[in-house]
Amino acid sequence: MSKRSKIIEKILEKNHREYIDDAAAAEEYLKKRSAEEDETYKIPKRAYHTTVESKNMFGCQMLTFNDAEDTERMVIYLHGGIYVNEIRLPHISFCDRLAKKINGCVFAPIYPLAPNHTYEETYEIVEKLYNHLLTCGKPITIMGDSAGGGFSAAFCEYLAVNEMPQPENLILISPWVDISMSGDYDEVEYDPMLGVDGAREMGKAWAGDLDTKDYKVSPLFGPVDKLPKTTIFIGTHEIIYPDIVKFYNKLNDNGVDCELIVGEEMSHVYPLYPMVPEAKDAFNRIVEILLD
Repeated sequence: MSKRSKIIEKILEKNHREYIDDAAAAEEYLKKRSAEEDETYKIPKRAYHTTVESKNMFGCQMLTFNDAEDTERMVIYLHGGIYVNEIRLPHISFCDRLAKKINGCVFAPIYPLAPNHTYEETYEIVEKLYNHLLTCGKPITIMGDSAGGGFSAAFCEYLAVNEMPQPENLILISPWVDISMSGDYDEVEYDPMLGVDGAREMGKAWAGDLDTKDYKVSPLFGPVDKLPKTTIFIGTHEIIYPDIVKFYNKLNDNGVDCELIVGEEMSHVYPLYPMVPEAKDAFNRIVEILLD
């Protein structure tokens, strides 16, 4: 592990671990987020590689990166945040760099979050966006990190169940594939960011009245045989590492064209942090996939 990776782990541990590791702390955090939610997201002021805009699309605030007629590819990016936290600067920077590198347009919905909202509203928004992009006739990729990665996989399973066309690629960065947190996590040596009990409470808030093992919120338990080409990035310093390996094995057993890229001693969503050397390799691999 590089020195920079260790620094990132310390920052993650300081800023996230407490309310994700403890059920009572998670409940207090959910109350706090309930009071803060539904405010319009303001794009951070900084220099960007592409034109970054905020639009209203399908009843949802939508960030677009490089939305121009001459772009060659379309990407739906679903941000992480345990279905509770808003999109953050690392997501914005990643989408901006990606849009520039692939000459594509990236759409990042500022989707409704728990505890004030559940999965249902976001499904409706993403389905409308996806159907709209299908009419453009350009290759579409669906991708996301953490909770957004889990939602990306679940949405593609939803497309299969409803006999709708799949995107060209599904790219998942540390996807949260089991919000019930029902697995065995004892084998994970260390995770500076995520815990089990708090995450489970936030998963319940996102699922609403739905069983937390329903595929629409936990794609580990869904039908995967019709999923498109899938690439998964995961670090060994992630509590959800065993669940993601199970998901990958399920894809492989069902004949899906899939690749699992493991970052040894890497933390949650490490490809989003460009200061981490291993993130550069992950980013370049994603670009290679999209340009193939």
